[in-house]
Amino acid sequence: MLRNTVFFIFLVSGIITINNACKSHFRVYNDCENHFLSGCCTLGKIFVCSVVNLTNSNDFAKEIPKTISVLTVANIKTSFINNGDWKFLSNLTNLMELSFINNRMSILYDLKSVYLNDLDKLKLLSFALGDLRIFPVEKFKNLSSLRYLDLHCNQLQSVGDGHWNFSVLNELILSNNRLTAVRAGQLKGLENLSKLDLSYNRISYFSMKVLDAMPMLTYLSLSFNRLGHISDSSQQHSNLYFLGLSCNLFVGLEPLVFNGLKSFHSVDYYNNTIKYPPSGNSKNTVSLALALSLSSNVIEVLSPHYFDNFPHLNRIKVENNNIRHIEETTFRSVHNVTSIDMSLNQIHSIPRKLFQHLQKLVIVELQFNRIQTFHPFLFNHLAPHLQLFADDNPIVCDCQALPLLMWLSDSEMSLENFPRCQSPKEVQSQSIYYVKLLSDCPHSTRMPSSTYVTPPSYTSPPRDHGTLSLTLAACAFVMILICSLSLCLCIVG
Repeated sequence: MLRNTVFFIFLVSGIITINNACKSHFRVYNDCENHFLSGCCTLGKIFVCSVVNLTNSNDFAKEIPKTISVLTVANIKTSFINNGDWKFLSNLTNLMELSFINNRMSILYDLKSVYLNDLDKLKLLSFALGDLRIFPVEKFKNLSSLRYLDLHCNQLQSVGDGHWNFSVLNELILSNNRLTAVRAGQLKGLENLSKLDLSYNRISYFSMKVLDAMPMLTYLSLSFNRLGHISDSSQQHSNLYFLGLSCNLFVGLEPLVFNGLKSFHSVDYYNNTIKYPPSGNSKNTVSLALALSLSSNVIEVLSPHYFDNFPHLNRIKVENNNIRHIEETTFRSVHNVTSIDMSLNQIHSIPRKLFQHLQKLVIVELQFNRIQTFHPFLFNHLAPHLQLFADDNPIVCDCQALPLLMWLSDSEMSLENFPRCQSPKEVQSQSIYYVKLLSDCPHSTRMPSSTYVTPPSYTSPPRDHGTLSLTLAACAFVMILICSLSLCLCIVG
């Protein structure tokens, strides 16, 4: 309690200090009703100004210093940007970041490209949290240094068919709009784009040929859309590293879509309706895909061919599905796997030879299933390096489990969170490491009934030194008090 109180005091003091140092920082929006400017301050060599809650647009341009580097205009309550004059921008030749955030702009009709001709230092432009229906790309064609463009949380319905003309742009954020399709030939002129975020839209059609015009793209998010199928495939050997497809309508994997992606690393299919293995045959493999997430789908069976199209995987996540059965050869083609997560399923048993080809496996997660026992030699070839998570399973610790318990006593495997026995009743809730072996079990001469299975060595969790110090101090105080009282009684006596 004392330590938490001290930490809270330091935290509040720090916040107050930072706030006082630069109350008008462009990312801190204060309530400044009936004021043109929230204020300006200097952050190192950068001159920052912010305009918040503007209610009167008269003389707005006169209030902005021409030497500023960062300008943020937020929560504007007038329509001056729609109907007023944007000419003030032409005077801000040192501007590096320009943000219009949480405003009511629906069109940029009065903004002329000539006002932006001298903004050759501008690297960040944001119209986030607005009402834009259309983004007029042609008006910004002269921003030759622009590297970050943020248009998230608007009302955009199309990316348009025009040329974007941002040759050095690195990141384009189009999330939380109303886009419904992205077709081949769109989003041209983004040859140096490395990140494209199209999440939280209504996209039901996406062509991978869009990537042909983005040879430097490494990150693409299409999560939280309405995709059930991806059209075409990239033919330009894209550098795509991550593809986010979570929370869509996919019912299966489509490995052919990813052909030609020479640096492809991971794909996220979290929370779709995938049930069946990938279509196609093992000759159509996804080159260099290293991580595959199929979490929160509706998979019921892991068949022998489920991962044949992803031979280079080293991480597999299939937790939170409806998996009831696993074939013994499910992982036969993924020899490089180091981590498998099958938690939160309906698995009753694990085939004895399931992991026999996975010599690099170091993490297995099986918690929250219906597993009653493990074959004692299931992980024998992996024991010295393996971390097994198997808690919250209905483990049966009867005589049939004796080989498993005896194997655990000799194994160097790290078993995390100590699974507990659910039955029989006399050992219910006991850790399987400490459960007392039944004396009437046959072949139990190796370990007498009075013997407990010795738990493996593990690093004890770090102690709370603050609590320990307080406890020792309290004990010392009590001892001093007792000694003092005893001395007083002796003197009185």
